[in-house]
Amino acid sequence: MSSIHQNPSFQLLLTATEELILEKGCQQTTLQDIMKRSGLSKGAIYHYVKSKDELFGLLLQRRLAAISQQFYQTVKEGGGELTGPLGIISQGLGHIHDPRDVTNLILIYLLSKREDPVIGDMLAKMHEESIQTSKEWIEVGQRAGVIPDTLDAEKVAIFFTIITYGIRMKTQIAPNASGLTVDEVHQIMYQTLTKG
Repeated sequence: MSSIHQNPSFQLLLTATEELILEKGCQQTTLQDIMKRSGLSKGAIYHYVKSKDELFGLLLQRRLAAISQQFYQTVKEGGGELTGPLGIISQGLGHIHDPRDVTNLILIYLLSKREDPVIGDMLAKMHEESIQTSKEWIEVGQRAGVIPDTLDAEKVAIFFTIITYGIRMKTQIAPNASGLTVDEVHQIMYQTLTKG
C-alpha cells in the first residue's frame, strides 16, 4: 500500500468500515455510516477512495499486504527453511475458513457486483495481485533452495489462489459442511511446494 494509506486517518477509515461491515453487512453499510463512525467528512473519505466499493477493495488488499509483510519479515529472520514462511502464509490465510471474516464478506459482495466495469476491473486487478504475490513468495523459496527450481511458480500460484477462492465460497455456501482445515491446506501447500 502506498504511504498515503499509512496515515492515521486512513487507518481509522479502514477500521471503522471493517467494524460496520461486521455489524451491518456490506450491502447495508452506507457512506453515511462510515462518515459517522470514522468522524471523517465525505471529502476526506473521497480524498482516499472514489466509492464505498473501492474502500471495501482496499480492505481486501490490506489483508494480503499484512500477510506479505509478515512473510518477508519471517524470511529475513529465518534460517532458510520453508516451514517458517509457509506457516506465516497458512496462519495469515486462516481467515478464509471463517464465514464471518470481513474479507470473505467483502469478496462475496464485490463478486455480486462484478458486472459493474469498475468493480470487475478492481476484482481482476486483485486476482492478478494475489497470483503475483504468491508467485513472488514461491520464487523467494526457490532462490533460498527450499522449493525445487523445477516447480512452475506461476502455475502453483494460480493453483493456490483457486484453492483459496474455493474455500471462501464453501464458507459462504455451506459453512457447516466439512471441508479442508487450516492444517490440511498447509499440508497440501507444503507437499506441493516440496515435491516440485
